[in-house]
Amino acid sequence: MMKKVKITWLSFLVFTCLGLMLQSFSSSSDNSFSEESKSQSDPVHLKKEALTVLETKCNVCHRKQNPFRVFKEKNMERFASKIHEQVFIKKRMPKAGQSLTDKESKTLKTWLLTQKINNYGND
Repeated sequence: MMKKVKITWLSFLVFTCLGLMLQSFSSSSDNSFSEESKSQSDPVHLKKEALTVLETKCNVCHRKQNPFRVFKEKNMERFASKIHEQVFIKKRMPKAGQSLTDKESKTLKTWLLTQKINNYGND
């Protein structure tokens, strides 16, 4: 009976130490990983990040050149298939000087995956 208690107690200590080490590691690492994880698991946060990309890389020109396609929180889902087509299939947008960073591209792709777009993922 005493051996079972010692093994259980030892297991508890090992798992506690591992937990503390993991917690320490995650809090000491930079916030970009935790922010990225948050945006992928939280659809509201992901949508806001995607809107930020659209506002900074697309709306800059759209306000002047195509005011009927200025992206807002209320209309961005409606334009999701067009965004996918123009940015990732035809690669026509954003125009020169407004190219997407890898992070911005990943953010838009991740958000687009949450939308109901036919044949998405074939690019």
